[in-house]
Amino acid sequence: MDASAFEFPALIAMVAIGLLLGWEVHQRSASQRRIHGGAASSLFNYLSASCFAAILPTVLIIVIILRPENVTFAGIVWHPLILAVLTLGFGSYLFALLHSVVERGPMARAMGAEEARGWTEEDARSSGL
Repeated sequence: MDASAFEFPALIAMVAIGLLLGWEVHQRSASQRRIHGGAASSLFNYLSASCFAAILPTVLIIVIILRPENVTFAGIVWHPLILAVLTLGFGSYLFALLHSVVERGPMARAMGAEEARGWTEEDARSSGL
């Protein structure tokens, strides 16, 4: 069978694996630290997690299945694997930065509300002091 017959299913598999793993990472992140910025902040967190989680499956699929030829970009010969890793890494960083920008104000307000309520009897009992 021709190798090009595996290209489209491999690309679909890379995207699907990245989105599914990203969802798992996003859910774990949101359960450990609540997201206060609403839907936009949650979306940026999910996209950042998806880009980051997609790096390893993308590397494996490119190396094992696709085996692409080198490409010339900006006058330099690049292996597509390097371009994919750099793109996903930069995407993860960019979406994490956008998440932090959107999340900053609502998180500061939420933390201020927690500090404003003061020390309660329940806090004293659970502190272990």
